[in-house]
Amino acid sequence: MIRPIIRFIHSIFRLRVFLLLSFGSLSVAVEERPNFLIIVIDDLNDYVGVLDGHPNAYTPNLDRIAGQGIVFTAAYCNSPVCNSSRASIWTGLRPTTTGIVSNRSGWFRDRPGFEHISTLPETMGRADYDTMAYGKVFHMGHGNKPANEWHLFLRYNYGPLQDPKLNYNYGDRLTDWGVLSEDNEYAASHDPRIADHLIEALEDTHEKPFFLAGGFIRPHTPLYATQQWFDKHPKEHIELPDIIADDNKDLVYFGKYPRADKDIEAPGLFNQEYAEENDKWKDLLQAYLASTSAMDYQLGRVYDAYLKSEYRDNTYLIIFSDHGWHLGEKRHWGKAALWEQTTRIPLIILGPDMPAGIRYNHPVDLLSIYPTVIDYAGLNAPHTIEGHSLRPVLENPDTEWIHPVITTFSDHHALRTQHWRYIRYVNGSEELYDHRDDPHEFENLVVTNASSEQIQKVLITHRDKLLEALNILK
Repeated sequence: MIRPIIRFIHSIFRLRVFLLLSFGSLSVAVEERPNFLIIVIDDLNDYVGVLDGHPNAYTPNLDRIAGQGIVFTAAYCNSPVCNSSRASIWTGLRPTTTGIVSNRSGWFRDRPGFEHISTLPETMGRADYDTMAYGKVFHMGHGNKPANEWHLFLRYNYGPLQDPKLNYNYGDRLTDWGVLSEDNEYAASHDPRIADHLIEALEDTHEKPFFLAGGFIRPHTPLYATQQWFDKHPKEHIELPDIIADDNKDLVYFGKYPRADKDIEAPGLFNQEYAEENDKWKDLLQAYLASTSAMDYQLGRVYDAYLKSEYRDNTYLIIFSDHGWHLGEKRHWGKAALWEQTTRIPLIILGPDMPAGIRYNHPVDLLSIYPTVIDYAGLNAPHTIEGHSLRPVLENPDTEWIHPVITTFSDHHALRTQHWRYIRYVNGSEELYDHRDDPHEFENLVVTNASSEQIQKVLITHRDKLLEALNILK
C-alpha cells in the first residue's frame, strides 16, 4: 500500500514541476544541478571494516563504498548524542550556538532567535530541489518536528519493539538485545522499509534535482537482528575491547563523580558491572555487531540502486553516523561522553569527478556537511555557517584541514587534533591524551605527567585553541 501512495506523491511533485516550467518559473539549467543522496546511520561507532575499529566487524558494503570514494578516517561528531548532533549538522551551527547541547535540549526552533533558521533541507527546497527523507534524519521525539523540514518525509521509530523484552529487564523499553525468531528483516528493524523508499526514489523519474536523505536506525538500541546476522559473529570468536581495571583513577569528571542530571543520556542503559557480573559482554558485542551488519546489508541495497540509477553521474553520495558508541571501552557504555569511542564516526563521500579509494587522515567534523552540500549545489549560505566546505579536500586530498574539530556535550567540550585529544569540563578540569602512544586513552596526561614541560605546552596550546574557537563562534 505504501508504494502506490509514495508514487502518487511523487507524481504530484512532477505535475508541480511541469506547471512551473510551463509558466517560466524555473530555469532550464535546473536539471544540470547535482543531486544529493545523504545516508545517516544511528549510533554507529568505528566498528566497521574500513576503520579497523573492531576485529569482528563485518561491513562489506560500507567498505566497498569507501573504496569508491573518500573515507575520512579521523571524522568526529559535533555532539555525542542524537538530538544535538543532528541539530548541528542540519543547521550548520555548533551546539553552543543553538543551545541544543543534549537530547533533553528540545527542538531547535523553540529556541529564541532560531525559529526561522534555514536548515539544509529547507535551503535546498527553497533552491527548487525536491527534498525527501525517510527514517531518522533529524532526532525523533522530545517535541521535535522533522516533518516540517522536507517536501516529503516518512518517519520510522526504533522498533519493532518486543513486549516483553527479550533479554534486558532494566532501563527503558529501547534497551534490549537479541535474535528475532522470525526470519524476516522487517520484524527486526524498520531499516529495510527505509531502504525500500530510498531505492524507489532512485528508480523514479525526477524533473528537478533532488536532495534525498535516509536515516537508518540500527545499530541504535534495541540491538535486534535476525539469526543470519548473529551467525556472522560467532560469540566464541568475539574479541573484547582493551580496557584496564583502574582506568577511572586519572579521570577528572565523568567516571569520577556522579553525573549531573543533564549529563545523563538515559538511565538504565547497559553498563560495565552488568556486562561483567552476568557474563553478557560478548552477548552485547555480538548483538551490536549483528545489528551493524544487518544495517550494512540495507545500505548495500541502496548503493546498488545508486549505481544503477540514471542519476548516478550527477549525484553526490554522503554517508555518516551521528556519533559513536562505547561497548566497554574506558568502562563506559553508550554515548554521552567526549572520548574517542563516543566521537569518532564513519564519513564517506563520493560523487562526480572525485578520486576513489582515498583515505584522508586529518581530523574533520560533521559541521562540514551543510557547507559542503551548498557549495556543490552552487548556493549561498542563508545564515552564518560555522563549518567549512570539504570541497578543497574532496578535489585535492593532499589538502591539510586546518579548522578546529570540536565536540560538545552539555557544558563540556573536546578538541581533536592530529595527535591529541583535549577535553575541558564545565568545572575547568581537563584531560589530555596522546594518540600516538595511547590510542585507547588510558592515560590522562594532565594527571599523570603534569610536571612535563612538553605536556604543559601542548595543554596550553589546545586549551587556547578550544576557548578561542568557542568564543569566536558564540
